[in-house]
Amino acid sequence: MKTKKLKTENGRFLLLTSHFSLLTCKKGFTLIEVLISLVLLTVMLGVVYGSFFTVQEALERFNGVSLKYHEARTALDIMRREIEGAFLSEQETQNLAYRQTGAERRTYFIIEDRDIFGKPASRLRLTAFNFRGGGVSAVSYFVEEKDRRFRLVKAESPAALLVKGYPAEIIDEITGFAVETFFNDKWVRTWDTAQADKLPDIVRVSITFNDNGKDVTLTEYAMPMTKRKM
Repeated sequence: MKTKKLKTENGRFLLLTSHFSLLTCKKGFTLIEVLISLVLLTVMLGVVYGSFFTVQEALERFNGVSLKYHEARTALDIMRREIEGAFLSEQETQNLAYRQTGAERRTYFIIEDRDIFGKPASRLRLTAFNFRGGGVSAVSYFVEEKDRRFRLVKAESPAALLVKGYPAEIIDEITGFAVETFFNDKWVRTWDTAQADKLPDIVRVSITFNDNGKDVTLTEYAMPMTKRKM
């Protein structure tokens, strides 16, 4: 309580009394409210991080599969051009005297039917004009297995040198590699110019790999363009 003394016009004093009440309102968060807020914040952060990592994982898987498609298509395109450039030496196929010498053939086209753990793992060997230039090359494709994982390997060397080429990986993590030729109205997985004395008419090459739990097969067809022997 406060008393204030005021002087009026007639000289009298007037006492004024006023009451002041101070209301203080202090409002804060209770412990339960704080805990609930922390729980909600944790849940929200978990959802955000979970979504981020899910998207990140999906992007990585997409990039990995896209790269596999690109590698397979590139490998098939290279093989197609090499098969189209395949050729045989007329001397080796038609010269009886040369054949009787037992000399190793410098030109050939050989398809071998093989499998690993029940999966196709063909072996292809041929001599072909190098589509990048530089003469004639001896080329071979084969599958290597390690810890039940397959990879397609290529070896290449100048055909005139009769030396083995240095192997280089073409594509890894495949589940199958098949090379076939159409003969006697059916596709077969064997061919040897030492017996046939000619190039196959058409060749089908397939690469199989895993795409998110499913096997996907990409296929390319090629026809040797050099039908005549040289």
